[in-house]
Amino acid sequence: MDLKFNPEHKPTLKFSRLGTWYILALSAIAIVSVVGQVLVQQHLRDQFSDSQVVNVAGRQRMLSQKISKTVLFLKDGQSLEKRSAIREDLWRATQLWKLSQEGLQNGNDSLHLPGHNSATVIALFSEISDPFLNIHKSAERIVAQLKKDLQAPMPLLDADVQTILQHEGRFLMGMDALVRQYAKEANEKIDSLRRMEYLLLFISLFVITLEVVFIFRPTAIQVSRTVNKLRASEKNSRKLLTEVGALYASLEKSYEQLSVINKPVENPRLFAKADKGGNVTFVSEAFAPLTEHHDGKGMRIAELFSGMVLPDDWMDEVVETVADGNAWQGELRFLDTTKKECWVSLIIQPVYDAQGDVDELLVLGSNMTERKLAEQNMNRKNRAEIEKMINQQKFRSVLILEGQEEERKRIAMDIHDGIGQMLTSLKYQIESIDVKESKNASQKISEVDHLIKDVIKEVRRVTFNLKPTVLGDYGLQAALKVFIHEIAKLTDIRLVYKTAGEMERLPQKIENNIFRIIQEAINNAIKYSGADAIEVVLQHNDSQLLIVVKDEGRGFDAKIVEARSVNIESGRGFFNMYERTEYVNGKLDIQSAPGQGTTVALTVPIRNPVLVEEA
Repeated sequence: MDLKFNPEHKPTLKFSRLGTWYILALSAIAIVSVVGQVLVQQHLRDQFSDSQVVNVAGRQRMLSQKISKTVLFLKDGQSLEKRSAIREDLWRATQLWKLSQEGLQNGNDSLHLPGHNSATVIALFSEISDPFLNIHKSAERIVAQLKKDLQAPMPLLDADVQTILQHEGRFLMGMDALVRQYAKEANEKIDSLRRMEYLLLFISLFVITLEVVFIFRPTAIQVSRTVNKLRASEKNSRKLLTEVGALYASLEKSYEQLSVINKPVENPRLFAKADKGGNVTFVSEAFAPLTEHHDGKGMRIAELFSGMVLPDDWMDEVVETVADGNAWQGELRFLDTTKKECWVSLIIQPVYDAQGDVDELLVLGSNMTERKLAEQNMNRKNRAEIEKMINQQKFRSVLILEGQEEERKRIAMDIHDGIGQMLTSLKYQIESIDVKESKNASQKISEVDHLIKDVIKEVRRVTFNLKPTVLGDYGLQAALKVFIHEIAKLTDIRLVYKTAGEMERLPQKIENNIFRIIQEAINNAIKYSGADAIEVVLQHNDSQLLIVVKDEGRGFDAKIVEARSVNIESGRGFFNMYERTEYVNGKLDIQSAPGQGTTVALTVPIRNPVLVEEA
């Protein structure tokens, strides 16, 4: 009988690998978003600097004109107050004009000027260098002369005034070219930012497309394969029902081989003697009651055991064995003097003469009849027990089929109503993105991002129900914590999880069975108890593990679980819980009464040979 039930590990590893891909996909989207934000912020800072540069460059034109107008106010015969005001205005304008000019070329933190100029801008600054220096030096000489003598006559100042007026036009034309160049370069940066935003948009769409092709599509395929494996498991279970007859024969044969009979076996005694050819020369009194031949002389050994199967072939085998110098040993079935079946255990031992040749044969034996009859009687008495085991196996098979059918329906519903709908919505969302409308495209991408996260959560929920990866990675304590946390989001009932300290990891199969028992207990409490709160307590020491699931709900009659082994009305949930408990060599105590709540206590020995993982 070949039953192929696929283990859970391979699908779990594949789902775990898909989870890694989900993290990588989200990381890719996050990296694209972060890089985009960094680049955008960098461009915004550059635009702020550009606006400040254009503003200062435009102000340079105004300051040069102010210097020219200020020196034109100088006349002979002005009052000291008038001359002092002109000197102060000219000095302040000159200082600010020089500071701004140097800041535009070399940078200035106080004016927020970066000083990073292009080759074109540097060339334009070089063209107005002479007018700037002539105007600046002339203005400084006028200020210095006025500091010495506020009433300095105009002939002393007139040469510097004319120099300022002579170079003003050339400086203004150069600054106009600089302002236009600064504005042009700022517009080019804005265009670059626009192109970069389009590039980031296309990268985001490309990443989302890769996720759909390499993550969500494989996820759908993997879930489909899981469903197909459930169907294959169901087929194998049905095959189990058709092979119950073979199981019956196997159990009966194993029982016969392992049964222990308390009937004592008599010590071997001399039954007869024969020559080396197998002709009987002596029959002992101990063997005479079993045969009609009291002396046996002139007979072959095989004739002493009337009714045996193929006596001639057996006799040839005995002669051949002793001729090779070996003793023949085995059991024979024959008929005694009353024609009843008898069994004897025989040893035919050759005896050698002084030359080393076979001189005679000793037939030694013990009567096995009572032992054989006792074995047959025991087999008849235990046939009813074997039938009971077969019925229990049929019952288990029915529960397996129904459980797999329910699980298959649940997974199909989760895929169709959850992941399937989300993937369809994601497809329509991606198709509706128009890259020409950057604002709407950004909003659509944000919606697609949220939908991707929802799909990932739904896939994680489905895979968690199949088998939580945290159980294999971090153990029973962490798996129960995550399970209770996740299921609490789906119900209005308050779930409380209490545990103290870290426990050592148990073998994987043991942790799987314990988790399924507690999962079934919690689900039963949520569905049927009607309680406001469910408490789960995990306690452990060096010798045993205790997990209690308690609620103060409506309760039930605990007697319905007593006939779990043969009565399907007691519920497959309780049956599976007890079956898993027996597998881990634990004890499951269910206490409940109508109106008094329910307490499910699972005790599992930690230091126990049963908990050793199979190789």
